[in-house]
Amino acid sequence: MLALTIIALSFCYEVVARYFFNAPTIWANPVSSYALCASIFLATPELTRLSAHISLNLLENFLSDDAKLALQRALRLICCLACLGGAWITGQAAISDFEMGILTNTYLEIPKWWLSSLIPYGLFSSAIYFARQGFNLERSVSNEGITA
Repeated sequence: MLALTIIALSFCYEVVARYFFNAPTIWANPVSSYALCASIFLATPELTRLSAHISLNLLENFLSDDAKLALQRALRLICCLACLGGAWITGQAAISDFEMGILTNTYLEIPKWWLSSLIPYGLFSSAIYFARQGFNLERSVSNEGITA
């Protein structure tokens, strides 16, 4: 919520400064970009924890309860492995950004690792939630599907 507030306020300030006072800013667009990156990768683990991510469940409608449970476990564990792989790759990139002292390419330069470190954090945290969900699926199936 804080990141979205920062994005909204910086764009509102930019519009007022540019069109009413003829004094555009150089910081509003980079700050919004940085806040957007932060909001995405800091919110991803929470969305994963709540299972609020996009899920296509057409196949599940045709499966028995046992097959549905097995499919859900397999998919969550595959998602866990994919997130772990992504976290490893992006974590290596963040370490490289830190070691090389790379700055962002905007008017408002900041160390790039400040942003690139959020990506492996979000992916690794999501991997943990996918693993927990994959191993903790209950055998009770409701009208909405399998509960975790």
